[in-house]
Amino acid sequence: MALIDVLLPPSCAGCGRYGSLLCDACRASFRSASPAAVTFVQPDPGVVIGESLTLAIAAFRYEAAVRKVLQHLKYGASARLARPLAVAALPAFHRLLEVSGPLTIVPVPVHPDRRRERGYNQAALLASWLARSAGLPVSDVLARARATTKQHRLDRAGRLRNLRGAFRLAEGARLPPGLILVDDILTTSATLEACAGILREAGCEAVYGFAVAREV
Repeated sequence: MALIDVLLPPSCAGCGRYGSLLCDACRASFRSASPAAVTFVQPDPGVVIGESLTLAIAAFRYEAAVRKVLQHLKYGASARLARPLAVAALPAFHRLLEVSGPLTIVPVPVHPDRRRERGYNQAALLASWLARSAGLPVSDVLARARATTKQHRLDRAGRLRNLRGAFRLAEGARLPPGLILVDDILTTSATLEACAGILREAGCEAVYGFAVAREV
């Protein structure tokens, strides 16, 4: 047991119960947003096929306990939640790997100001744990070129306009033929599409996306 857990016993971010960062009951309540098998023909709410994205899949519906836990990770300075969330999302991630094959994982970057404010990039933490669990490399080939306004009240078209020019290739980036973008929450897929567009223009042949949860 880590020393921090002895001095400050963890409580579940979903329900507040002491004993773990994510209790078994809350984990069991997570509702899948993905089909039993990934399909390119009739995608359900857990699957997105876009113009630049080859395929994107989310593990869970963004609701109830999932929403609470992700909000703690994103806004509550609870970086330790990245590991249990990544572990919970692993089955869905492996379903994506069945289609994509073993590829380099790329976290969706945040603006430096937002990173300083939160203390970390939650997508990068999730990507790191997913990569470690799957034995895949992580690469920061994308960077944030400018800050954007908050997107929660924008529709897909508005989000795409808001994200225009928001991302760029990192200096010295070397792109492999295929990549998997990782983010925490997928809403309209506009963020993943914007990132995928940059990567495809730079010569990447296939860009997949993965998120822990999707708003449905």
